[in-house]
Amino acid sequence: MPRKVPAVITSALLFALLGCGDDSATLAPTDEVVAAADDARLHGFVFTKWAHHIPQDDPGECPEGLNVTEEEYLSEEYDKVRAEVKRRYESGDREGALSLLPPDACKNPLIKPDPGHLTLDGPATVAGINLDGKHSNRADGGQCAHDDFVGPNGEQGIDNQHWRLYGCVSGYRPDGLFDRLFDTDNPILENGHATLLELQLVEGSMENGKVRAQLFTSAGPVSTDAHGKVIRNMSQVVHEDRLYHSAVFAGEIKDGVLRAGPVDAKLRFKVQALDNHYSFRDLQIRAEMREDGSLKGVVAAYWEAENLFDFLTSVYIGPVHLGRAAANNIGYMCAGVYHAIPRVADGHPDPDTGQCTTVSTLIDFEAVPAFVIKPDAVAPSTASL
Repeated sequence: MPRKVPAVITSALLFALLGCGDDSATLAPTDEVVAAADDARLHGFVFTKWAHHIPQDDPGECPEGLNVTEEEYLSEEYDKVRAEVKRRYESGDREGALSLLPPDACKNPLIKPDPGHLTLDGPATVAGINLDGKHSNRADGGQCAHDDFVGPNGEQGIDNQHWRLYGCVSGYRPDGLFDRLFDTDNPILENGHATLLELQLVEGSMENGKVRAQLFTSAGPVSTDAHGKVIRNMSQVVHEDRLYHSAVFAGEIKDGVLRAGPVDAKLRFKVQALDNHYSFRDLQIRAEMREDGSLKGVVAAYWEAENLFDFLTSVYIGPVHLGRAAANNIGYMCAGVYHAIPRVADGHPDPDTGQCTTVSTLIDFEAVPAFVIKPDAVAPSTASL
């Protein structure tokens, strides 16, 4: 029996049913919306989990140890100013305190020589997708030469060079800072936006069929219940900026497993001191469509290298840049990561230089049914592509 997945209703009908004066990002669907959606072949989802994949059983070895922070690497320079930095910071003079520290490579990674960055160069068991359709081996040479991973079921050709970049960073290791953070679902619950997926059935059923898919960033955050869980079947208004609407892309459901892509997508992310967006190329989705209508799977993509570094370092509280503080907490140096990214990049070579410009990555995700509301008229993009 096909899985029952609440459908999506879009465009002018939604606004006629909901009332055109309501600009809230999350709405309880009216009876009219639900009734209209029952006749549609559109199905919507809101993401309830978003976690950069961290292999648990076999994350790989770091024979040279883990990366050090700038504070450890420049311990003598830090020791000289530590007391005064603390005094100024606690007095409220944050900018004055930070000005005493060595030049900030998180603002300008070329301000110092490359301090080095330890990448995870050996094997590991990593779930994911073969994005380029090849079982790549660095020994074979060629553009973007790299070693693919093997999946937990022996799958060959798994692309996730992001794990090569961060596999020897303490905050990314199993039970590290990010592992614990993702377990809390705070990247979802505290995000100023939500990620939405819309599937349009064009052939067959939601058990075995062909679909058209589209990703969106929502206009606002998710709604949660008294237990902090994302509420199912809420109406989610998409972001007005088309920058955060992917193109429509093809997908197929076979025996309850969705495979869709590739597509380029930008997805807004706003949590505490981080306000940025992911810039993904050739994104693919693979997910199990569960009996309760939810999804569980992975998003695999090539992450644009410049955006990857900016995402890590553009951390602000008001005007105060805190990228270096974040790097110290996670366990790396910004200059080291900056120089390491080209070494692990494995996609989209520059036609002039041949240097690869993207890094394969993997996101574990879950999603529940939602009503995706798309206004007829959206503002043109005001952000840079």
